[in-house]
Amino acid sequence: MAAEGKRLPLTFKVMACLAAGILVAWVVTTLLDTYFNMPLLADTKGWLLRAGDWLLLETPMPNWSLMLIIATLIGTLSVAIYYTRSPDGAGGELHEIERKVYKKNNPQFPQLTENQTLLMEVLAYHANYRKIASLDSVCKLVSISTLEVEVGLKQLEAKRLVKRSATRGTFGATTFSLTVAGKDYALERFELT
Repeated sequence: MAAEGKRLPLTFKVMACLAAGILVAWVVTTLLDTYFNMPLLADTKGWLLRAGDWLLLETPMPNWSLMLIIATLIGTLSVAIYYTRSPDGAGGELHEIERKVYKKNNPQFPQLTENQTLLMEVLAYHANYRKIASLDSVCKLVSISTLEVEVGLKQLEAKRLVKRSATRGTFGATTFSLTVAGKDYALERFELT
């Protein structure tokens, strides 16, 4: 079934161009034959007459029917190749649906809760703008409690999507960043600029 908005490739414009092309070819061959003494049109006409005589020969299987069978087979093969190689259309839509069903049934990444997804989005935001993600900066961007943020970050660490880095010294701080798997998850799920 054709999708809505899709047009057939054979339109009035294509048919008009084809007719104009045939007319131009006839005019050119007639002018070449008349003014430049090139018997191209006469040779073509003679060749077409000989081919017509051959098609009308009486044989056990008439030649025209053999040519019709061959033309039908070539046409069927051409249509099959066209629809097999066509990137869009029903085959492309079916492939896209199959891919979505496969991704849903075989997720590449673990399923996250709403809070974990929110934390991943905040960490992706920090990574996208090259900011340091501390517990305070994450808590400022989300509307959940500090305890829930800590629990969510620990769960994301257990799923190996987030890594924690601690610095020592007078101004020691704990920062959070995405792992390679976390970056892949963020690239697939969120729109980053």
